[in-house]
Amino acid sequence: MDDGRATTFRTASSQDLDSIVQAVLAGSSEDVEHAEGLPPAAYTSQAFYDLEMEKIFKPEWHCVGHVSEVANVGDYFTLDMLGEALVVVRGPDRIRVLSRNCLHRWASVVSGAGNARSFNCPFHNWNYALDGQLIAAPFMDRAAKFEIGNCRLPEIKSEIIEDLGLIFITFANQIDSISERLADLSQRLANYHMKDLVSVPSPGTDYRFNWKFQIETGIEAYHHFGTHRDSLQPLYPTRLSWCEESKKGWTICHSPAHPDVSIATLPVFPDLREDEIPGNDLYLIYPAMRLGIYPDRIRLRLIIPVAPDRTLSRALFLLRPEVAAQTERVKQDFVSGPATVGQEDSWIDEMQQRAAASSLVRGGRLSHLEATVWHLAEYIRGRLRPG
Repeated sequence: MDDGRATTFRTASSQDLDSIVQAVLAGSSEDVEHAEGLPPAAYTSQAFYDLEMEKIFKPEWHCVGHVSEVANVGDYFTLDMLGEALVVVRGPDRIRVLSRNCLHRWASVVSGAGNARSFNCPFHNWNYALDGQLIAAPFMDRAAKFEIGNCRLPEIKSEIIEDLGLIFITFANQIDSISERLADLSQRLANYHMKDLVSVPSPGTDYRFNWKFQIETGIEAYHHFGTHRDSLQPLYPTRLSWCEESKKGWTICHSPAHPDVSIATLPVFPDLREDEIPGNDLYLIYPAMRLGIYPDRIRLRLIIPVAPDRTLSRALFLLRPEVAAQTERVKQDFVSGPATVGQEDSWIDEMQQRAAASSLVRGGRLSHLEATVWHLAEYIRGRLRPG
């Protein structure tokens, strides 16, 4: 993971975890006019990162993809999340999320993405059906009391929000339904018919900064006139942006297009209301999924924390099937096209990560145009408060 850059971490030995949590909670406010960001140690401390995993990520729901990625029986894709090696697969009956570690000696039974009739371990050829059931274990006939029928890859609790076509997982034993939690979001996005769209993936990226930096930068337009003065600012001026109040499971920053600019390069979704057409709506589904809604396409950003200074990120573009079939145009417009904006954001996020290790920085005051950043901070504070 060494890329030649020196990074200093605030750890439990240099700053007590309790004092970090107290500083995080002390920054809470009841309105955006008094809001401030999280303290720098919340982005660098290994102990605080571990606490986030325990209090936020393991007990929560996380989007792992769209149903179109596993449209046919046998379709699968793999991911690593919170230390677990997983595979999302459509079986004959339904979509499942399974551990992909062989029950024998833990080699991975599948990698990448594709279509398969079964999963075969490359170590000793143990073979698993698409529902995780072990169906072959060569030379195990002398193992006392070993029964193939009792062996199945562990399944992770999952739920599909039918109206949105989004696949969520959780490691929690008890948790409320994500479909119910996001029912208001499903209703708001009804005219986009997300479940019927087709996903066009772009390569995943391994970033060298904290997960919160990537979310914060992507859910406000206050930085457009600075970071993106030549790319986004002419299209989505900072002055036109505004934020709603935070909802139960999500928040939103509206970043309308300049009235003299047409941002739709594809046919607009046919059922949109007139007030939905100017939009570049920046959603955050807590804790770590960004959703960009445009009049002609939808962008998902799935964010997975790996370490205090490392974040895996995967982008999906959801398009109408007839548009997704235009391979070369889609590749140019929706995979390669946003690279400049992404590089500009990453440059800023890397700068913030380095600065957060400084003893001279403090949590800063937030603009009303950064209300969504405040909403994320308050969500985190709510998860960390005792009781």
